Amino acid sequence: MTGISRLGLAAASVLTLAAVAGAQDSSRPRDTDPLSRLDQQSRYAVEMLLDSARLAGLPTNPLESKALEGVSKRASGRLIVMRVRETYRTLKEARTALGSTATQDELAAGAGALRVGITQAELSQLARTRKDKQLTVPLVVLSDLVTRGVPRDTASSTIFQLWQRGAADDDFLGLWRGVERDIVSGTDPGVALLNRAREVPSRGPPAAAPASGRPPETSERP
Repeated sequence: MTGISRLGLAAASVLTLAAVAGAQDSSRPRDTDPLSRLDQQSRYAVEMLLDSARLAGLPTNPLESKALEGVSKRASGRLIVMRVRETYRTLKEARTALGSTATQDELAAGAGALRVGITQAELSQLARTRKDKQLTVPLVVLSDLVTRGVPRDTASSTIFQLWQRGAADDDFLGLWRGVERDIVSGTDPGVALLNRAREVPSRGPPAAAPASGRPPETSERP
């Protein structure tokens, strides 16, 4: 089982994690008609969004997951379509921020990060220093940390710093597990992240700075 799958199974309640884990596990059995419980008009609208995503080369799993989440919660068809449309928009924004070479999993993870308040500029900063490394795990961990109460700016700057120091997927997964345990034990989420981040070893020199020559900024929102 891959690291991202372990993370998704351990935090199945987090939609971002579930979407990414679903995108990587195409072998599991699926409902032959997962949208059958939608009313006809809503189903048509969702299917149109799925078709648009396929044509644009965007992952469809996050859209399907969002629709099925709404169905399971007995949300109205109108609300479900609205949420699926929002997810489609964030996938497009993630593509813009991460670039045309981003993988399907990276786009799903990037969209999840945008939905918890990470900015396109912050995603672009990570993408500019990616070299040949995959951003999926760092972005999923970042999103989950924010959903667990870590302040957005603290989570964003910490993950970026670890990324610059050459942290690997296992480092981010270990960080995530440690922070989760500390939060459950009663530690403030932001403090838990900062404490655990100090334990992550540096695995290489910082990545190249952006073309402007200025260090990346991770707090763009007021």
